[in-house]
Amino acid sequence: MSSPTPSTTPPEAQSPSFQWEESRDGVWERNIDECEKFYRLSTRKGNGCYPVTGCASFIVNSSASTINENGDEKDRYVENAFRKAWITLNYRHPTLRSHVEHDTDSDRWMRVYSTFQGEDEEKRWLNSTFKIVDTDIEPIQWFNENSPTFEISTLFLVREKQGKEHRQTVFLRCPHDVTDGVGILQLVDQLFNHAALAYDQGVDYALPKWGREHERLSPCLRVAASIPESFSETQTKRFQEIQTQNGAIYNHAGFLSLPSSSKTAVASQEGKRQRIPLSVPKPTTKKILRSCKAIAPGVSVTHVFMSALAQALSELQPQKEESYPVRYVNHSMINLRPYCQDPYKSPEHAAAAYHTVSTQALGIDLVVPGSAADSKNGDKLNDLPQIAVKVRDFYKAVRPVSPTDDQIMLAPLTFKGFMPPPDSDPHAVSEPPFCPVALSSIGNVDSMVGASHGPFQLKNVWAASEPIGAGVAVFLGTWDGMIELSAVFDTRYHDVEYIERFLGRILNCACKGLGVDRHAAPKQVKPVKATENNKRKREDEETPGPRKEISQRREARSPVRPALQERPTLGNVSRQPGKKVANNNTGGRREEKVESE
Repeated sequence: MSSPTPSTTPPEAQSPSFQWEESRDGVWERNIDECEKFYRLSTRKGNGCYPVTGCASFIVNSSASTINENGDEKDRYVENAFRKAWITLNYRHPTLRSHVEHDTDSDRWMRVYSTFQGEDEEKRWLNSTFKIVDTDIEPIQWFNENSPTFEISTLFLVREKQGKEHRQTVFLRCPHDVTDGVGILQLVDQLFNHAALAYDQGVDYALPKWGREHERLSPCLRVAASIPESFSETQTKRFQEIQTQNGAIYNHAGFLSLPSSSKTAVASQEGKRQRIPLSVPKPTTKKILRSCKAIAPGVSVTHVFMSALAQALSELQPQKEESYPVRYVNHSMINLRPYCQDPYKSPEHAAAAYHTVSTQALGIDLVVPGSAADSKNGDKLNDLPQIAVKVRDFYKAVRPVSPTDDQIMLAPLTFKGFMPPPDSDPHAVSEPPFCPVALSSIGNVDSMVGASHGPFQLKNVWAASEPIGAGVAVFLGTWDGMIELSAVFDTRYHDVEYIERFLGRILNCACKGLGVDRHAAPKQVKPVKATENNKRKREDEETPGPRKEISQRREARSPVRPALQERPTLGNVSRQPGKKVANNNTGGRREEKVESE
């Protein structure tokens, strides 16, 4: 291989220090790679990290429990079980306790892990990362309104005192540079395994002895996927060719986004990131899954909902007298765990961000029909089955076929291209706000997290990250035979009811395009009224106004700076992003499922 040019070689790739090394007694460190650095640079000001969350609500099955006590006494057993499980999980995945340091003089970014220097230090860590929350509101409401910021991986056990089932919920929250969507679901599954054992064994449960846990520290993606430290001329040329192609895709006047709905958005105001779910009943889910397969070979529910999302956005654009073209752009999050070398492809290294963003951009062209009688010509271009086939072809093209695939080898350059410029705020937005929407396919959650763990019966499980700026991160997955479509958004730019109706619109577009009858459809978000003012505003945005400013800012960030939202997905869980399941714990469940990216 020839040496790459400085402009395409990340500075940290010039050093071989991606391997963990002991710098001083009990302290281990290594350089972070581009994937980890991207997420560190995506941290909001005032927040400790850019987070990814795994959530599971559960009940204690009395018939499977060996504990006879009721009420507060049983809560104490559950609390102790999860406290012990949290200690064990961190022992088995010590990277959860690591943090990132930045030496400004040398501009070196390091991941640092320190073993405990005594019981007092361990107690301080446990008290700061294992949190019990008693609340009278629903756990998701607590999560949306009251969940605190954090710097290192933290577990919240939220106990809702209302309701007959006495349901409890765990929120496992980690920095996204520590794990991803697939990883955090694997961690949730392991957490419940440890908790079930600790609950049943009680005082006989043996906690691990700290001291040699550093042997299980996870490496960065570059090491796990055997990505060379430098890039060949052929790889560099290939990456530049793809960026040129992406530039053509992003060069479109009608770039689709979700119109801002919040009437209280103020630049100086601090918004809250909230998650809103929309569950699809089992009968409707089955019809959707069957209908997806009937479109064409290889078409999945992910492809259909990506198409439906683009359709929903196009329906919300201002209507003009004449029809006009629009384009939806997204990148797929790709799970790279199956392509990592052993043992890093296994759940033993769930505490690691092993995914990438597709180097190529997906562009979906649609037409916003005009108000004139002869301008209703967008039906064919907006046909969902046709769009879904094109989306299928895109996903097939970017799915890695071997451990040396371009998507894997070029991952460092891809993440570098998404990084914001130094000393800039990646969450800064234009005025008016430009709100891109990205969809990440989490896939079949049941295949990554078991529904039953000893006395613990899981009722709902999900994973999510956060959007960048004014964007909206949409997640698609299944649990217990039901599709769940959810969105994470910033309340500075969108109202809760508006996002709920937007999710309903996406589902309606999917059902209509598939010919599936959906009962009790929620109210939809109404498109912007076709007044003279917003017509002029739209025309201004398509000429040298805000839209051109957005395009210029995107180009300034990188050769092509796409509007990435899920920083996978959900890792994939996605998807982001192909998210293939490493832990096949289906328990003989249905064959039909949402396929992750």
